[in-house]
Amino acid sequence: MITDTVTIAQFVKDHRITMTAERTDRNPNMEDSAAMDHWKCVLRCSGHSMTVPFSMGYGHNGKEPKAEMVLDAIASDSASVDNCRGFEDWCNDFGYEMDSRKAERIFKTCEHQAKRLRSFLGDGLYKQLLYDTERE
Repeated sequence: MITDTVTIAQFVKDHRITMTAERTDRNPNMEDSAAMDHWKCVLRCSGHSMTVPFSMGYGHNGKEPKAEMVLDAIASDSASVDNCRGFEDWCNDFGYEMDSRKAERIFKTCEHQAKRLRSFLGDGLYKQLLYDTERE
């Protein structure tokens, strides 16, 4: 089956995904993030919501993130675990040592986030976002 891809912006528009962002002092999923702006983002779609921490470098000058940016980052992390056969495979793909606690923590965070994203969007939109959407 051949499908047409859409941009992340078109995906957000087509599915009426909205987002609010509130500044916070840290991102619980990141170490060494002192030189960043942190946000608590709430994505909404079809009566469902998903809250995620999101961080951007100071070069953005405190500019609030957009839904496309946040969804793109979550989709990228989700695809990283969706496309692998487990932790060892993921480590090999991303250059982490398998005995690294930091790598294991990142992997588990990505797995958890992927499950939440699938629940938020539903299986069909989740797959469309990961595999039929041109992300930035």
